Amino acid sequence: GIISIASLTLAIGIFLFTYLENMSHLEAAYFSVITGTTIGYGDISPSSDVGKVAVALYAIVMVNVVGGMLEPAKAYLMEMCLEEEEEKTDAVTKKTDEAKTSDDKKDL
Repeated sequence: GIISIASLTLAIGIFLFTYLENMSHLEAAYFSVITGTTIGYGDISPSSDVGKVAVALYAIVMVNVVGGMLEPAKAYLMEMCLEEEEEKTDAVTKKTDEAKTSDDKKDL
């Protein structure tokens, strides 16, 4: 699933930045997560041209992976919002129906 893809993408980032930028595994993992989540503190950055290109390509991939990881949260929140909207619509419909019934009784 998406967790496997995220783990694989993170492992690729760690390998790339360890190899291309001579980062430690911990620095490469930190840099991969910060880049992939678009936080980008700027405390670590690539120094070589090849590293800069690798970061750009990695960021494109990792941002999409992180987006995929957030999809279940999006679906849950949308469902909650739709339920809330439906409750509001039902309340308005009920008030409208009550007002019609009241007006109909007055006409009699």
